[in-house]
Amino acid sequence: MQKYYYYKALRNTSIMFLDMFSGIKIARYNRGGLFDKYITVPLKFGPKEKWYYWIRERKDNEMLPIMSVTLQGIEYSMERTTNKFKSIITGNPDNSSIIQRYLNPAPYDIQYQLSIWCLYLTDVDQILESILPYFQPHAFIRLPIEELDSSYDLKVIFNSLAPDMDMEWDDENFRILRYTLDFTVQSYLFKPVETSSVIGKIFTNFYLNLNTFKSRSTSSTFTSGASGESMYLLGISPTAGNPLYDYELYNMGDKVGKTLHLGEY
Repeated sequence: MQKYYYYKALRNTSIMFLDMFSGIKIARYNRGGLFDKYITVPLKFGPKEKWYYWIRERKDNEMLPIMSVTLQGIEYSMERTTNKFKSIITGNPDNSSIIQRYLNPAPYDIQYQLSIWCLYLTDVDQILESILPYFQPHAFIRLPIEELDSSYDLKVIFNSLAPDMDMEWDDENFRILRYTLDFTVQSYLFKPVETSSVIGKIFTNFYLNLNTFKSRSTSSTFTSGASGESMYLLGISPTAGNPLYDYELYNMGDKVGKTLHLGEY
């Protein structure tokens, strides 16, 4: 059975996308055209129909302006596909002989729609001018994945803007200006972390008979970053079906250049 894991990639993508539009302010003016006050535009996450019915029930100016974000869809991004078998090392636990790693994340494009609800056109203009200049045509957000001790920069692409307004109103309704902005976030989804052992020894030269082993050259050696030892194997040709049975270690104090016999195994 597949083990449980949850890295909150989708949730954190939505949170960071919402954060791009939080704290937007608009200015209100009095009848004389003089500045009166600033209003922070509320930002909600949910279907726009929910906010539409909420506004219709209240029918007051205190609810507007308001913005809402909805997730429209998720699709796999073929053009951003990389080597799916390459591993990324995320860190070492207490045991230095063990590492943790995960495969390259899978690229997915997440579609979001930002809806703007206002009573006055000047409010719409102020909100749009607080958003659109930052997309030329894209901006970036950072996706933190604490469980993997990693973070990724995600491209947020502005796709389009369109008004969504009723042209006629009856006596029981009042005019609401609605604009929708479509965005694509190039995000990632992750597979679970796996643990594996660290390579402790690297064998660089193989000798298939005793004569070549005795005439070996030690002027050039390879040092393993894990153990600091240079190693040579002595054995019989693998085609004969016999295993390697001797090896020589360097940098081992009083055993420098000495052959250690392991015996056949």
